[in-house]
Amino acid sequence: MFCTDFCAQHKLHKEHFTRNRVFTFGRLIAFQMNIATKSLSVELTRFFHRITGNIEEQSFSKQSYSEARMKFKHTAFIELNEDFVTGYYADGDYKLYKGYRLIAIDGSRLLLPNTESMTNEFGIAENNNKSVPMAMTSVAYDVLNHIAINAYMDKYATSERLLADRHLEKIRELMPTSRDILLLDRGYPSVPLCAKMLVLGYNFVIRCNETGFLNEVKAFAQNGENDQLIEIDMMKGTLARRKRMEGIVQGHSMNKVQLRIVKIVLNNGTVEYLMTSLIDKEAVSLDELKALYHLRWNEETYFNFQKNVLEIENWSGKTPEAVRQDYYARVFSANLNSLLIEEAQEQVDAETENNEERKYERYIINRTVATGILKDEMIEMLFTPKDQWEKKMDMLIESIKKHIVPHVPDRSFPRNHKVPNKAFLKRRKAI
Repeated sequence: MFCTDFCAQHKLHKEHFTRNRVFTFGRLIAFQMNIATKSLSVELTRFFHRITGNIEEQSFSKQSYSEARMKFKHTAFIELNEDFVTGYYADGDYKLYKGYRLIAIDGSRLLLPNTESMTNEFGIAENNNKSVPMAMTSVAYDVLNHIAINAYMDKYATSERLLADRHLEKIRELMPTSRDILLLDRGYPSVPLCAKMLVLGYNFVIRCNETGFLNEVKAFAQNGENDQLIEIDMMKGTLARRKRMEGIVQGHSMNKVQLRIVKIVLNNGTVEYLMTSLIDKEAVSLDELKALYHLRWNEETYFNFQKNVLEIENWSGKTPEAVRQDYYARVFSANLNSLLIEEAQEQVDAETENNEERKYERYIINRTVATGILKDEMIEMLFTPKDQWEKKMDMLIESIKKHIVPHVPDRSFPRNHKVPNKAFLKRRKAI
């Protein structure tokens, strides 16, 4: 299932996976991709039943699995995801906004198993006199096509801006000529980051705070305007900042840059300020910028999906390498699922577009239910002969299409700060 070179690159030692064992390299990769959330004994039994048609006579156990998984590296899933991403965008058959991909970059923290190795590797978070190991993660997420372009899992103390900088480099490495608009929240505004995005050819929309960041933003917040062009001196500041900027803009004439700042009033009366490189007001109006930035919420939904559907904090091991395997495998698996879900969504849109009896304007696939349906099935496809793939995919798409929910734009719910009912019947696990 996986080529010899791929195996050789990602196994820990050259003598690993050279003998015929129950846990081959391919089976270990596939099992990790299958989003194991139940006990390892249950998940392993289901897995072998799926790929062999019965439970093999050869013995397998969670202990032997745990030993075998330490023979390969989590980098296998990073490479698989990068290959998937470059292949996905290669043919140009994906959603764009006025010719641009919309990529949100944001971070999230993950709770880790409370072991000494986790604390040493990732660091700890302290809250209410309690210390727990946590990691910082960051994802560059295509909000229109629901694809995680790349993701990082790093130490808890790692700054979101540093990880964003790594995203900028990686996206350009994977797709050197793509036209992208980056959507970033208020934790990211900085002159060096804006310069880096401009140098690498990105456009951006960043939410910023009117009381900090730039004097030009402060002045705009006080002058009563809603949409204004501002000029920023990129080389102003401390000696250390000027040297850093010189390293970023080397070879580019960028002493002063014109940007656009707009004031957005939300439905609840909250005022937000957005800074953008999209300075042509006719090409992208103020209202369009508001709608554009609102699409960033799809990444917040993705993080919620990671934690509550994929159960990404339900780790299958207690070592740093084990949690990295789990994390990057689930990022990759979610992308594979998105491929089928988006195909099913296109068919649903085509079938309901001219249905005059429909109650709502649009219906969307229930991604939680679809993920539950695809568990085991997607992995079984990896072991299915190629001449049967199309039939299998069509069957899965038809199954997913049965589970749709109405899409109601601009729906909002008030926050409820009460202690949740742990036995809440409407929230049951999908996988």
